[in-house]
Amino acid sequence: MRVRKSRCSRERGAAIFESMAALTVLCLLFFALLQIFYWCIQTQFCEYAAFYASKSVALGYRPNFCLRAARVAAISISGPRRGRTNLSEKEGAELYMTEGDASGVYYDYWYPQRSTAPELTLTAGTGPVASSTIQLKNAPLLEALFANFARVFMIGENPEPKSSVGTYNYSLLYME
Repeated sequence: MRVRKSRCSRERGAAIFESMAALTVLCLLFFALLQIFYWCIQTQFCEYAAFYASKSVALGYRPNFCLRAARVAAISISGPRRGRTNLSEKEGAELYMTEGDASGVYYDYWYPQRSTAPELTLTAGTGPVASSTIQLKNAPLLEALFANFARVFMIGENPEPKSSVGTYNYSLLYME
């Protein structure tokens, strides 16, 4: 008597394998969307900081005060706080706006320790149009595991969030 192997015995575990493969693809898609969301948030805060810096330039404030305004507006994307950590975020921002670097309040991305570390930069221009550009160089977007996966799709380096804002230079009306 010959025993036939049933069709089910050859397909044992196929449903589990297919489910795990589909779950892996869905997880990669989910984490990719999270990275895109994180980049969009950083870009939005760059735009917010560029607006405040441009407004400061347009009102005729000194460059160091314009830099302070941009940094305070971009606190959320400035990395961990260093220096005086005994203050709340609001108190630290107010102290930095009034005293500047002497306040002892600073964040990692304001003063990077390495050339490859993230850095928040401001470029401002005056003239008939007061403009400012905020950029988060070397933005820490992709985690190491996801960065290796992204290289498969020829994404070689992280996109750097950047925003430029220009406004009419009101300081030309009253400062000469």
